[in-house]
Amino acid sequence: MNSSAAMRSEALPPLNVLKLGSSGPVLVMLHGWGRSLEALRPLGELLATKYRIVLIDLPGFGDSPLPVAASNDGGGWSTADYCGRIHAWLEEAGISRCILVGHSFGGRVSVRLSARYPKLVQALILIGSHGLKRERPFKQELRVAFIKGLVSLAKSIDGVFGSRLFKHYLAPHFGSTDYRAAGELRKTLVKTVSEDLSSEAQSIDIPTLLLWGEDDTATPLDLARSFHRLIRNSQLHIFPHKGHEPFEDAGAHLVANYIERFLSDQEACAD
Repeated sequence: MNSSAAMRSEALPPLNVLKLGSSGPVLVMLHGWGRSLEALRPLGELLATKYRIVLIDLPGFGDSPLPVAASNDGGGWSTADYCGRIHAWLEEAGISRCILVGHSFGGRVSVRLSARYPKLVQALILIGSHGLKRERPFKQELRVAFIKGLVSLAKSIDGVFGSRLFKHYLAPHFGSTDYRAAGELRKTLVKTVSEDLSSEAQSIDIPTLLLWGEDDTATPLDLARSFHRLIRNSQLHIFPHKGHEPFEDAGAHLVANYIERFLSDQEACAD
């Protein structure tokens, strides 16, 4: 590792990493928000018979410590920060070419990586990924605007009078389950959920497989279809009666089968 890479790595939080398999292309697997590498481990173990699997706890999750430094504006990490950390680790590990598998929040980071480092990523697999703006009904847009107004007002009042309206009233009543559970990652959650990666998705020109559960309520099918429309070299498969984690339990075998078939087709086209 050169001196500049060493200096960069000293300022970045360490990553907990699990490697499986001993031969074949490298598959880097990134988990969803609030989860850890263990969520994808059963799927990774199935794929490890043909690929070298790298499972990573993203900073702040699993056994990877919280990010020690925030983004430029001091308001928590963005997916660009997560992208930079994963890229730095891949450089340190000597991995110059890989296949990315990203679930949900890990899909956001994978989209960033694929758009920013096209020579690094040879194929992309997104499972129930987020990262695009959704069109909401007018009434829902009004409700969101109303809540944002309340939040802004409450924070202004708290700033002037030292009260805790936002923390003790608005957050418990209007915050999502993820928001209430985010703890020290709350600023990161707020920052990343507001990102729109449409332009990044549109710039991706590598083989891409989109795997979605038909009953996914966290990242509904309209997101899958939007990704499919934006990423020109993509395939979409929808699993009937599956939710946000179609790889759970017996679903791991089903998802592994689709991934292996997709990657085998890519290898055949490259020959």
